[in-house]
Amino acid sequence: MPIVPPSYSTLTAMITPALFMTATGSLIISTSNRMSRIVDRIRQLNEQGDSLSRGKSDLDFPAERLEHIAAQLNHLVRRSDRIRQALTLLYVALALFVGTSLTTAIHVLVGSDVLTVPTALAIAGVTLLLLASVQLTREAYAALEGNQAEIDFYKELRRRRARG
Repeated sequence: MPIVPPSYSTLTAMITPALFMTATGSLIISTSNRMSRIVDRIRQLNEQGDSLSRGKSDLDFPAERLEHIAAQLNHLVRRSDRIRQALTLLYVALALFVGTSLTTAIHVLVGSDVLTVPTALAIAGVTLLLLASVQLTREAYAALEGNQAEIDFYKELRRRRARG
């Protein structure tokens, strides 16, 4: 059986997963950047906590600061878990979109009328993209909660200093 050149409809069908791949790739990059910021913050807090616990810091209220650092580290662990889950979902979604594009091309080359595989892969990929977006939204809210905890801690330090 001779291989028939793909038609424009085939190319069009293969473009849709490519758009999803591009969107997913963008989310992977931004999510990786968010993970890097969390890792950097964890390292910074570890260094600050280490300095405070060894008495090598001029900061006031060291016990309160150490307690606050421990709470922040716990919070950052939860955030990093969400980011890790989102990244896993995004990478699997990307693989599913690549599979969608590939099985669409194979469908055309083989001439089979079975479109369930690329359709199922696309549906699974979009579902994982949705779940990753939910995780990223939860992580964004957690980041804002962490910011509020920082602000509250700073305000408490100012109150204590004002009291003398």
